[in-house]
Amino acid sequence: MSGPTVVIERLSATLRHDPGAPPPAADRLRGPLRRAIDGPLETALSALDLPPGHWCLARLDLSLGLDLDRPDPALARDWSEAVAAAIERTVREGRAGAPGALVHYRHDVELLADAVAGLAAGRRERLWAWRQTGILRPGDPAPQASPGPAMLAALERHPEQAAAAVLRGAEQCGLAALDRAWGRDGWQRLAALVTGTDRPAPEQPPAAGPPDPETRALARTLLAGSGLARLVRASRLRPAEPALAAWAVLVLAETDPAALERPAARPGLRVLLAQGLRALSGGAARPEPEPEPWFRELPGREDGGGGEDGGGGGDAEPAGSAPAADGAEAAPGRDAPPQGPPAADPPRADAGGSGPGPGGPAAGDTAGPAPVRPVPPEPAPGPADGAATGWAGLLFLLATAAEAGLPDRALDEPALAARPLPWVLHAAARALVPGIAPGDPAALALAGLAPDRAAALLRAPAATPREQDAVDALAADWARATAARLGDERYAQDPFGAVLAVARRPGRITAETGWIEAVLAVADTDPALRRAGLDLDPGWLGWLGAVVRYRYV
Repeated sequence: MSGPTVVIERLSATLRHDPGAPPPAADRLRGPLRRAIDGPLETALSALDLPPGHWCLARLDLSLGLDLDRPDPALARDWSEAVAAAIERTVREGRAGAPGALVHYRHDVELLADAVAGLAAGRRERLWAWRQTGILRPGDPAPQASPGPAMLAALERHPEQAAAAVLRGAEQCGLAALDRAWGRDGWQRLAALVTGTDRPAPEQPPAAGPPDPETRALARTLLAGSGLARLVRASRLRPAEPALAAWAVLVLAETDPAALERPAARPGLRVLLAQGLRALSGGAARPEPEPEPWFRELPGREDGGGGEDGGGGGDAEPAGSAPAADGAEAAPGRDAPPQGPPAADPPRADAGGSGPGPGGPAAGDTAGPAPVRPVPPEPAPGPADGAATGWAGLLFLLATAAEAGLPDRALDEPALAARPLPWVLHAAARALVPGIAPGDPAALALAGLAPDRAAALLRAPAATPREQDAVDALAADWARATAARLGDERYAQDPFGAVLAVARRPGRITAETGWIEAVLAVADTDPALRRAGLDLDPGWLGWLGAVVRYRYV
């Protein structure tokens, strides 16, 4: 992993000499300062060992004793090393003098979301940090006078992360604050940015009449698992059609981004989501036709609707109760919370569910690029690095997803038409690794989900025999693609053994909206995986809706 990028906007120096000694020349520091900027300072900064993420310092003061009789190169080196040491010390101690003078963003999505929420809510105490990191740039609309256009200018420079940043920002500041900042035109521009189109006209239904049962079931499932849907209900806004269409785009980006990338695979879905959001909200801006009967049953409706929530439960709320006020945190739902990180048990040949079936590998038969080791209950990294799992290598299968036909295969399979892609990926993970628990962080991350956003998926009805057959076929092809990539003859007749050898690695996983990171021990670096390209950072995966990174510590 390359070293951090450090940018110093302004560097100044004041010379205070010994009153008992002759005063130095007025420009005595000019030479060492210029030499430091031209080389030694950059070298010292590039060698910094900082925790991952963006670290912003509003100001850093330090005192340094210099022997002015020494040559300029030596003074420049001492100066540079002192500046670098002061930065590292300040970051690791977590204090920089004045309150708020040190800001840490773990990754780009968190940084962008903070700017979105702050600008929408009128909180500008971190304006200096957003400018320091380049989120806001000279020439952008003034944040004080035009916060909405300023937000859009920042988002347009990061289109891949725009939806995730807005979703996270809305949880912090509330949907009403974003609506005040953007209005009709702003929502339309956001929808165009997220969909990659010039004109974000809402998708039209494929034909007149009621939606087909599969699309209807899918729409209800997505709304039941959407955090944005909860914010819509809590906001009590009366949205016009452009806002509803934009919100439908954001719901897809949150719950099934592959369907957003290929709208033709889910015709009419965005229209159904917009209608459902209208039913959940305080009403439309103008009189609208009565929603179709199935929307009256949406969780959280105040006209008596409840019924199924699309997630297999009978709750009256989608994956959690409503916030007490717009922008407040959602209270825990009445249903059982998502499973926490389970202990990483070894695979079992007799595991039930959707395993590789007869002929699949037993745990003792597994051979892989690296010896199979006992999984410790807790890997070395600390709790801040995510949730512990014994299957961190499962995410390496993202490198062979395209060879298995994903995501198109899942979108085009009639048997899976009522299921979102995250459900398919999660089911495939359990078929590939029969010993994995449903709530394991690796299984959820492979589906693009964080544990706190997996309630609806974990409550979903069990797969039908037809669905399970489709998932098993996908898992088998995914295993074969992984075995072929490894190029090891041992796996020619045992592709599921290749999957177990790759996946069974201790680590910690951080999965958030728009960002997934697996942290593994340097000792577990595997040359066979590196040669096969399995542990190379995937980066942005649009069909997963997240940036995926691997980090060895």
